[in-house]
Amino acid sequence: MDFNQIDQLKMELDELRPLPTAAVRNLEEVYRVEWTYNSNAIEGNTLTLLETKLVLEEGLTIGGKKLREHFEVVNHSEAISYVQDCGQSQDGFDRVCH
Repeated sequence: MDFNQIDQLKMELDELRPLPTAAVRNLEEVYRVEWTYNSNAIEGNTLTLLETKLVLEEGLTIGGKKLREHFEVVNHSEAISYVQDCGQSQDGFDRVCH
């Protein structure tokens, strides 16, 4: 893939903006699960992508997996929320984000 193709795809995406609220919410959910899974897998977490999704979205625990791995999933998701909240404050940082 070359930069011209990337630029073209970016222009096509920009033409669709603003994205519908439901689409944005769906993308956030999908990428939160994938980002959490990939980040934790790099660190040695053995939960699969589907198991990560179940932990995040259903609050389930997975038999045969360590409790630590479940906490890594939940904590990573909470860290994403924290960073998003900081980014949405008026100056980028507020009392909560220090």
